[in-house]
Amino acid sequence: MFTKRNILSVMTATILGALSMVPAQAQEIAKADTVAALLPKAIKDAGILRIAVPDIGKPLAYKDGNDLKGMDVDLANAVAATLGLKAEISLIPFSAALTGLQANKYDISFGEFYVTAERLKVADFVTDWQDYSSFLVTTAKGYKPTKLTDICGHTVGAMAGSAELETLKTGAGKCDKAPTVSAFPSISNAILALNSGRVDGVLINRGGAQESIRMNPGLDASGEIGGGPCATAVARNDNSEQLLAALKAAYEHLMQTGAYGKILDKNDTAYGAAKTAEIYKAGSTPPKYGF
Repeated sequence: MFTKRNILSVMTATILGALSMVPAQAQEIAKADTVAALLPKAIKDAGILRIAVPDIGKPLAYKDGNDLKGMDVDLANAVAATLGLKAEISLIPFSAALTGLQANKYDISFGEFYVTAERLKVADFVTDWQDYSSFLVTTAKGYKPTKLTDICGHTVGAMAGSAELETLKTGAGKCDKAPTVSAFPSISNAILALNSGRVDGVLINRGGAQESIRMNPGLDASGEIGGGPCATAVARNDNSEQLLAALKAAYEHLMQTGAYGKILDKNDTAYGAAKTAEIYKAGSTPPKYGF
């Protein structure tokens, strides 16, 4: 027979069990009413923020068993919590992110996008972090490129759809002895090609290079290529104007409260901390990058 105390115990256990299924970061971050008030009515009424997170790998986004982890996943949950929304996160290939936004599959997409004129044709952006690229190489080969001209005559690669791939293609056009530039569906595929000797080097974001070296001491990184603000992409539709304002306010709220810094510290990505968030949309002049 259930007593009042039994019932309370069961209720408490049920509540604690439900909370344990919520990402820890989301539990710690409360809704900011003034920020949530900026949301478009359609998203506010739905109560869900549909978020694409490209499968870039550690430390940004990766699967650990059944759990999604990384800086992008933590930021996605924190942004949704700040806006008082449930985060509906989909792990996808990087190359599918912008097309997914155009097809209205997602409201926003992470992925450390550099804001370019080409990308501004199809989506809007809110800056949230900053990064640069390095060449990931094997120590055994002795090949240590530090600038784009060092790829001439070599076989190099990058992730399909990435700014790094476009950077390699631009560099290739300036070579007397043309390099072979390969595109890979993911960073892990590119690193497999590197380890098997199919490419001499992979141009990769600095955090990804750092994590790859941690996992494989036979790898090394060289050079500091490009760099500048990275952004969250926002679907361009009837909701985008208000969603851009809400997303910018959410990031700045997280920065001001210190939650943003804690997420970056946790994922070893504090080197790319931003101090503010900026909106870029159709007609905006993109930031200048050192490509």
